[in-house]
Amino acid sequence: MADETNDVLEGELRRLLQRVDPVPPEVTAAGRAAIGWRRLDADLAELLADSALDPEPVGVRGRGVRTSRYSSGELEIDVEIHYEDDRMRLVGQLDPGSPATVEVQDEDGVVTAMATADDLGRFRVEFYPVSRARLRVIREGSPVVESSWLAL
Repeated sequence: MADETNDVLEGELRRLLQRVDPVPPEVTAAGRAAIGWRRLDADLAELLADSALDPEPVGVRGRGVRTSRYSSGELEIDVEIHYEDDRMRLVGQLDPGSPATVEVQDEDGVVTAMATADDLGRFRVEFYPVSRARLRVIREGSPVVESSWLAL
């Protein structure tokens, strides 16, 4: 009987807290992203630099070109992010350069765009904006590399 009473009380408290102090959506998104990366079949390319984190120069308006750099043990990924009217364009370079498939995944792991890197590792991909994305680089004979999440 005490267990049933505790279960009822716990359920009522949970519903009350959900109404009074809900979990912020960005916390839920970050949790999903953290769990979403836990994959054994891919190496993580950590964010080394992101121009969005630099202080914005005084008097500059609008979005310019954003740059980001990622690195895993054997691969560096340089990306320019161009914001256009209703689209985004990524222009990137893999180092060392090699042919590869580059996917853009949204926070649910859905591939929203894909490109093929040439022999020098250059690629270009356009897609509709998403709130957060990661790059997935697939090269023959090498482990798959996924970038950390990038808030767009």
